[in-house]
Amino acid sequence: MGKGQSFCRGQIALRGNKPVLILAQEGTLCLVAKLYPPQPARHRSDVDLSGSAILLRNCIARAANLLRCDVSTLSAMADGVLCVGEAALQHVEQAARRELASRAQEQLPAGVVRSTWRAPRWGSCGRKVGGMPSE
Repeated sequence: MGKGQSFCRGQIALRGNKPVLILAQEGTLCLVAKLYPPQPARHRSDVDLSGSAILLRNCIARAANLLRCDVSTLSAMADGVLCVGEAALQHVEQAARRELASRAQEQLPAGVVRSTWRAPRWGSCGRKVGGMPSE
């Protein structure tokens, strides 16, 4: 694939020498997610692609930093044969939505969103077990 190459949703391409997953294409622009090897420190928006294709066994799509890039900066990987299934694409898109919602919530001032964490009450030993009930 040379000049005038066409890409579709779910295809794996190279941007520079780094692999990316194409999430959407409109005209000459593409929305892509970077692919990383699995590392011990994972981000909350990472989606494991090991179940989608044999060649993507050790790939993680990071939905935290999506990129808009021009189609001319992309080159096809494996002649455009390497693609990801629709279920994996849905997981990446859901992770991107959750990440955007989390970032918006983190930007709110303190005290606006009520926390679900509750501290233990000091002095409470919990429910009495065994013996006569206390009055």
